Amino acid sequence: MVKANIDKYFISANAVDDIPESYYQKLEPVLQTIEAFTRNTNKVVYVVDYLKKNFLYASAGIEELCGITKEEMEEMGYLFHSHYVPKEEQQMLLELNKAGFEFYESLPKEEREGYFISYDFHLMKGDQVTMIHHDLTYLITTRKGRIWLALCTMSPSSSMHAGNIIMRKEGSRTIHEYNRETHEWIERKLPKINPMERLMLTKLMQGYTMEEISKNENISLNTLKASKRLLFQKLNAHNISQAITYCMNYKLI
Repeated sequence: MVKANIDKYFISANAVDDIPESYYQKLEPVLQTIEAFTRNTNKVVYVVDYLKKNFLYASAGIEELCGITKEEMEEMGYLFHSHYVPKEEQQMLLELNKAGFEFYESLPKEEREGYFISYDFHLMKGDQVTMIHHDLTYLITTRKGRIWLALCTMSPSSSMHAGNIIMRKEGSRTIHEYNRETHEWIERKLPKINPMERLMLTKLMQGYTMEEISKNENISLNTLKASKRLLFQKLNAHNISQAITYCMNYKLI
């Protein structure tokens, strides 16, 4: 990806021009807090600076996904995508970047709090590829309501395909899903997880088998299996790993 294409990530909807240089001197406590957070998560964390058009911070852990150091990721900035995202998915990232910021910009300033965008794409490490779930939310905004710094996280995804572009507000069950064919945001509701499904997923995450859950919770195995089938349909999941990942990503459990 050449420099001209990198500039396509920085469009009018995310342009920032009202941050004094002195503000950067006050960011050390913020970055220290993020660094502390990364020690308690298996996610790769990085911070995008939309004024200087680079990565202000990257955490350790990226070595496992791409074979580079956090310092190298910080140095690359958006060049990171051209080196480690498959070419056929780089256009998707450009498209969702534009669509996401235009959606955010269309919201009244007082309603923007709590929004984040998530999506899936592949990262390459030599001949190996890993599907990644990516979340982006604002870290610090400007007086005009523009995102100055964005907090991004990456973790392995169980999705079968790239995309799954979702815009959501924290605490809301209403989400907006981006359709790449029509280039529109489609509003829908997140599914509800009932107590039986929540119990089953929680126990499976703890390593219990269906048989053990049935015995320990005094629930018939057939009832549990029926609940699992209905849950898979509800989440459009093909296996329990996908169901758990979906519920964790969208904070349903």
